[in-house]
Amino acid sequence: MKTKKFLGVLLTMVLVLGVLALPARAAVKDTTKDVTLTIYALEASDGSEVTVDASVTGEEITITDRKPVEGASFLLYRVADDETSTVVPDGVTPIETDRTDAQGRVSVVIPAEQQGRYLVVEAAMPVNAKGTTVPFLVDLPMTNPEGTDYMYEVFAYPKQVIEEEEIIDSDTDFPDPQVTKEVSGDNGETYGDTANIDSYHGQKAYWRITAEVPSCIADMTIFNVKDVLDYRLIPPQVSEVEVKSDGKDIPKSAYTVEISGQTILVKFDPKALTSYTAVQVIFPTAIDISTPEALNTRIENLASLTFTVVAPEFVSDEDTDGIIDHTDVETTDTDATTTETETIITTIVEVWTGSIEGFKHDKDNKALSGAEFTLYSDKDCKNVVAKTTSDKEGHFYFTGLKDGTYYLKETKAPDGYQQNNNVLEVKIDGKKQSVVKIDVLNVPKTDLPLTGGAGVIGITLIGAAVVLTGILFIVIAFKKYRKAGYSAA
Repeated sequence: MKTKKFLGVLLTMVLVLGVLALPARAAVKDTTKDVTLTIYALEASDGSEVTVDASVTGEEITITDRKPVEGASFLLYRVADDETSTVVPDGVTPIETDRTDAQGRVSVVIPAEQQGRYLVVEAAMPVNAKGTTVPFLVDLPMTNPEGTDYMYEVFAYPKQVIEEEEIIDSDTDFPDPQVTKEVSGDNGETYGDTANIDSYHGQKAYWRITAEVPSCIADMTIFNVKDVLDYRLIPPQVSEVEVKSDGKDIPKSAYTVEISGQTILVKFDPKALTSYTAVQVIFPTAIDISTPEALNTRIENLASLTFTVVAPEFVSDEDTDGIIDHTDVETTDTDATTTETETIITTIVEVWTGSIEGFKHDKDNKALSGAEFTLYSDKDCKNVVAKTTSDKEGHFYFTGLKDGTYYLKETKAPDGYQQNNNVLEVKIDGKKQSVVKIDVLNVPKTDLPLTGGAGVIGITLIGAAVVLTGILFIVIAFKKYRKAGYSAA
């Protein structure tokens, strides 16, 4: 009995000690909640390209020693929950953010059903950025620093390396030249703020950057036009970049063109521009229709003009009343100069192209491959736009289409299935929806007709039976007649 009591007390102590030794309550993820990721793009004040500050834990913090970066956007790729690589995965359609505002801030909401680990990659850079931010991984939601709960509002602070601008304050008034950017969807015939192009047939968007040449151009040492293209735009060749003024080519000795990655830079010789009032940089770009995210959004683009003015300083050399003010006589000190560098950014312009995405299947939603589809521009289905065939997953695509109304018809059925002769009207409108998704159903072939009850084979068999029965009756009757005749004889 004493032994039993001792064991009971010992077991109780073990249980108590076990409970005391348990860690804090483990976090339980709420898979029904949306998650918000807020990104603050900030300058790397130390010139480094570190992904994020070491102190960042997903919580909102205040960083005062770094300037905000406006105009950056990001792509979020869903990856495996144990992924550690920052290489962009193949076949994953990302979620795209808007551009960061004047505070360097942009937010994106991840639906509850899409919770998980994401690779964040910068999509669009500001025109004064030296390069993209370093990609980083983030869990959405993220556990708090104590590991006791999940955070459904997560904050990240990637660093952006920005080009330094030497700006020296001066009383000298330098006029700011105007710079604008436009885009054309009709091969450079007309320009505006938006353009819609037929990428399927190889059409390109033409961009035109117009920079005013100021009267003080002779006092400038730098006069550069720069465009950082969105990653979904395919840059031109150097030979495709045109530089004009009033519709006429500017001598190539007056400028140089440099293209590196997505950056187009035209460097002018300011001294060679003294006879011009404005310069225009014109070039084409194609939309990379192999990139899925290029087909479901308007692609933004902007440009910049950077110029540096060097002028003599004005100094007072005669104090007429004992007070240094505007009444004093000013002369030019040719040994002292004032330098001012400024960058002017254009407004945003947009280009887009559309797409039709189809799914071919049977009544059980089984994917069907090998179905041929033809797209027409007219209701009578005479003017062919394009043809395609459904793949092994039943998908078929018409990618890079201009806005408009199209007519889709199945022109060859999958093996073993009847052709669907319905003509589908499909409308693409980039202002509402640039990607249209459709389903096309097929039914299996049959040897029996769809009408007529028993069908042709059944009717044929019945007819044959009737004929044979009639013949049998005739033979029997004829034999009886012969037999009766012989008896009479």
